[in-house]
Amino acid sequence: MTPTPRTRDLAGRTFLVTGANAGIGYWCAELLAARGARVVLGCRSVDRATVAERSIRTHVEGADVGILSLDLGALTGIAAAAASVDEPLHGVICNAGVKAADRGERTADGHDLMIGTNALGHFALLARLAPALAPDARVVAVGSIAHRFARISPDTLDAPWTGSSLRQYGRSKAALMALAFELDRRWRGTARSALCAHPGYAVDPLTPERDGLAPVRPSTRRLASLTRGVVQGKDAGAAPIVHAAASPDATGGDYWGPGGLLEFRGAPRRVRASDEVRSREVGAALWTAAEELTGVTFPA
Repeated sequence: MTPTPRTRDLAGRTFLVTGANAGIGYWCAELLAARGARVVLGCRSVDRATVAERSIRTHVEGADVGILSLDLGALTGIAAAAASVDEPLHGVICNAGVKAADRGERTADGHDLMIGTNALGHFALLARLAPALAPDARVVAVGSIAHRFARISPDTLDAPWTGSSLRQYGRSKAALMALAFELDRRWRGTARSALCAHPGYAVDPLTPERDGLAPVRPSTRRLASLTRGVVQGKDAGAAPIVHAAASPDATGGDYWGPGGLLEFRGAPRRVRASDEVRSREVGAALWTAAEELTGVTFPA
């Protein structure tokens, strides 16, 4: 994938992508780099980030890529990472997240692992990054179809949970989305904006191969090709997120996803988020809970 001058419309702009060493995050980074953006890979493992950086440079001629050591499960580490950012950020894609966990798993600060990483970690990161955000910065929270089946309950956000790990994952994504919509409301009247996007049903076997990233057996790829009409690769799954982060027709408060059946695959389009994550009351209560749980005041 070698960008032409015609496609390098993001030259001069810098994007931080969390969890950019693999999956959707990696493809967001590669697609942004292909459009000329400088991309900072915010990753817990610097070794894995280095592999991703090498891959992007291999597939995007002249790619401008940096690495930020970032563990969203540790508030002190988040503060240190944010303090080390010495360049203006025009966009932040909040993608990193824990997809499954046992009920007893906790972050370094004692929070539920999925809520603490996926929602509270990104909240604290954005708050700490406030001095580095460009006047027209755009924040994109990577949500999930699973948010529709979750209840947030701000007053018990970090309480022990019951039910399946998948349901708790959906709850953590719903909380992240609600915080993003609340951030956009607090940024109204400025040039900054916050919005959400989701990748649909994106799988590794339909994703182009990249050295060192999620190897897939040829037999598995052949089998997965039979599902191509229903699901898509992670490169395609990244497209709605990149659209939300960089396209002129994406605006604050939007929610973007694939436009096909059940939003599993297809070209980016505006889609519907649940009433709960869009609720002003829920957003305000969740914001207060996030500040109390992280000990971080967000200067929005």
